Amino acid sequence: MLRDRFARFRIWFDDIFWYHYKWHFIISIVLLAIIGFFILDTLGRTTYDFQYTVISNSYVDSEALGELNTLASAALRDAGSGAPVTTFGYGLHVGADSELGMAALTRLAVLFLDDDMMFFIFDGSVLDAFFNDPDSFVDLGEFGFDTLEGKPWLVELTGLPAIDRIGQGVSFSGLTCYTAIQRTGNAADGSGIPDMRYLAFIRAILESE
Repeated sequence: MLRDRFARFRIWFDDIFWYHYKWHFIISIVLLAIIGFFILDTLGRTTYDFQYTVISNSYVDSEALGELNTLASAALRDAGSGAPVTTFGYGLHVGADSELGMAALTRLAVLFLDDDMMFFIFDGSVLDAFFNDPDSFVDLGEFGFDTLEGKPWLVELTGLPAIDRIGQGVSFSGLTCYTAIQRTGNAADGSGIPDMRYLAFIRAILESE
């Protein structure tokens, strides 16, 4: 009887399931593996006081963000208690021609779910795809920033020295560039910003020389 059940299952699996859903099954397993890898990688990261992501269609090297990290650490330190602040900038290339394009998009989806990674700097090529939802981002106009017309959650950073000096591999120079802060439900004041020092980083970029 057990052998008959196994034989019927084998017929169903080979002739129905595998025949009709083989590629659906394989693609699902691959995507789950990629998502699982990035979730584990995100959970296993070194803990920093402040993290942000730089997103571009150009190649982005996290090691090229050293000067911006220094600016962020100083701004958050001065806006806080004066204690040292450790900062990490994560570079993400989402170019359509990249062989790792799908993996990068998956990684970005994971970052959007991470409450520790809410500060984004990005070029205009990815604005419409990822930063067009007003309900997902903080209204920065309410905090005194000059924002993009019709999109008060975006502050333009085009041509600012801190952005143009990001480093080799990131060709922001000459491109439109923006920043946005993802909204979170953890803020006690309802603003969506768990740490008001984030605003100090924007001001430091705007005032950079």
